[in-house]
Amino acid sequence: MARDGPDTATSDFFLCIGDQPELDFGGKRNPDGQGFAAFGRVTKGLDIARKIQHAPADGQKLTPPVRIVRIERLPAH
Repeated sequence: MARDGPDTATSDFFLCIGDQPELDFGGKRNPDGQGFAAFGRVTKGLDIARKIQHAPADGQKLTPPVRIVRIERLPAH
């Protein structure tokens, strides 16, 4: 879950492909060392996630934007 500081996460999310230790608790991404909330996993469509990862971007904005058509919450196992 994306955030700017403690208790600022709202509705933005991102996918990490591969290990991202700088985003973990104690990581160096944020000065407070709190890391990011991590939840979920890609169960289908990793090929699509990789295409998005390699899509053209202007800074952190994908150009053109990627439209999310469907997202599904599955029950925990």
